Amino acid sequence: MAYKKDLGRYARMSAFWGLFLLLAYGCFTGLVFTLRGWFSGLGSTFTDAWVDKLPLIGSIDMAMGVTLLFLAIGGLAISRFLNRPKSADLLIETEGELRKVTWPSTSETWSGTIAVIVTVIIMLCFLYASDLFLSGLLSRLMGGA
Repeated sequence: MAYKKDLGRYARMSAFWGLFLLLAYGCFTGLVFTLRGWFSGLGSTFTDAWVDKLPLIGSIDMAMGVTLLFLAIGGLAISRFLNRPKSADLLIETEGELRKVTWPSTSETWSGTIAVIVTVIIMLCFLYASDLFLSGLLSRLMGGA
């Protein structure tokens, strides 16, 4: 049962899916390959019977099955953590505060973006010119060509 089920729904969903996708990325980029290497090192009879194909499922090997099980348990743990009173209250308050924010309009966003890009280009030119000047000055002082 979720703590304060309907409050902070979007913040909880965002937090859950963000953490779950991060867990899934870690599982499928590292855990599957680690388990496949570990299971294949156990010997050919174990590999033939379990790693190639799990019984009753057929197309999922043992490493993928363990990874999916780990992912399901991790998803349940994330859900349970986010529904604890302290975590849920934090997410509910966060969503409430974000509703109070005055977001800029599209034209304000574009003008701010252009101002940042122009400032970065000016700083880039200044730092490049300073670098050329100082490297030339130091090479002359140190006796270089």
